[in-house]
Amino acid sequence: MSESDGNPGGWNDSDVAAAGAELASAAVQPVAFGQLGTGSLGDENKNLDLLLDVEIPIAVEVGRTEMTLEEVLKLVPGSVIALDKKSEEPVDLRVNGKLVARGEVVLVDDAYGLRITQIIDAAGRIESLR
Repeated sequence: MSESDGNPGGWNDSDVAAAGAELASAAVQPVAFGQLGTGSLGDENKNLDLLLDVEIPIAVEVGRTEMTLEEVLKLVPGSVIALDKKSEEPVDLRVNGKLVARGEVVLVDDAYGLRITQIIDAAGRIESLR
């Protein structure tokens, strides 16, 4: 049969009948799945224990600014750089470069610390990337 006869695939009735008979005689067997284990919370803790000693960079971002390379090269001890945040605004806590919390800077035994005041939810983290 040709394509001009309205049968672009070139199939005739006997080809279709033979294919149908072949499909009908194919043996179909149900799939047997193994039993699922109940699992235990102990296995999850064991997996988490593998990650407990992994180091992750954490940074507290007080503010940002943009400077040209020329301005950076002119910096000397005592230079003051204006940042985009006011002193009363919370600072950002970034883990692996991603915003996860905000807080306020505190002094703890002659060292700076961060008191976390807000944990950023997933929607807030996505918004901070924009």
